[in-house]
Amino acid sequence: MSASMPTYTFTDRADLIAYVPYMLGFHPADSVVVIGLRGRRISVGARADVATPAAQTLRDFARLLTRAGRRGAPVTTAMLIGYGPHAEAATRTHELAQGLEQRGYHVAESLHRDGDRYHCLRCADCTPPEGELFDLSTTAAAAAATFEGMTVLPDRESVLRLVEPIGNLAAIAMTQAVDRAELRLLTLLSTADDQQEALRTAGTAAIDRAMDAFAAGGRLDDDEAAWLSLVLHHLPCRDHAWSRTDDADWQLDFWLDLTRRCEPGLVAPIATLLGWCAWRGGNGVLAGAALERALRADADYSLAHLLSGALAQGLPPHTISPWPADPTTPPLPHRHRTRR
Repeated sequence: MSASMPTYTFTDRADLIAYVPYMLGFHPADSVVVIGLRGRRISVGARADVATPAAQTLRDFARLLTRAGRRGAPVTTAMLIGYGPHAEAATRTHELAQGLEQRGYHVAESLHRDGDRYHCLRCADCTPPEGELFDLSTTAAAAAATFEGMTVLPDRESVLRLVEPIGNLAAIAMTQAVDRAELRLLTLLSTADDQQEALRTAGTAAIDRAMDAFAAGGRLDDDEAAWLSLVLHHLPCRDHAWSRTDDADWQLDFWLDLTRRCEPGLVAPIATLLGWCAWRGGNGVLAGAALERALRADADYSLAHLLSGALAQGLPPHTISPWPADPTTPPLPHRHRTRR
């Protein structure tokens, strides 16, 4: 969650249920969501598939709550919400609530949502047998989020599709642009007295131009995008871009656009920076999807591993220190191109 997100005051269970999609960025299905509280304030939240073995989900949720408590006052209270039309969602949520209670957490709410109704799993008579009817659109959480311009995607798969590469003629055009960019890079390096300094100077200048243009409402053409996809493999250039990346909406659009347009074999630095931007903005699901794509392109990409580990532990972005790390300057990596 980001400090720029609106502050919600929950007055009933419907508000809590309505808040979850905005916390996750999508409407969960066949899921169990845990929310950890420090006092009366939400500190951390996470989701797991109902189909995941209960023991594994319990370990993951307990570790998340414990690590969140290490950053300040302990997280001692949890709320659980199960999603799905099947009894398994309610059963799994109840099991996890019992497991967290046994580990010393006070579970303030254990709910099961099925469509436009929810049940309380902690008592037999505090919600009707058929479930409590509620309208998500009329809740205070939904109203506040709408006022802030926040949107929610239909499901988790919609988030994952956001980072998938473009196809068809646009992909062919980008492949041709990368070919031109590689010739440009070879010319730059072959004529430079100091190849590393020449690349750093040209790369950081290109990054600044691209980000400034995008912030002003522009969009990169294929040659500009292809050039960035090469120079960002140079650590000083990547770290320059990293140092300029925060949680601004236009930056998320910038890195998302580049991630989708980049050739799959070159995408690791760009998708990692998208992950960082999304994480800083509180969009952990998009951050995870971006980092997963980065690691599919380069399984050894260290910054993607660093951010993935921090994200999995529920750590906030400010725990990455120094930001960005002072790089050593290695030779340019060998890039494996994937042709479409």
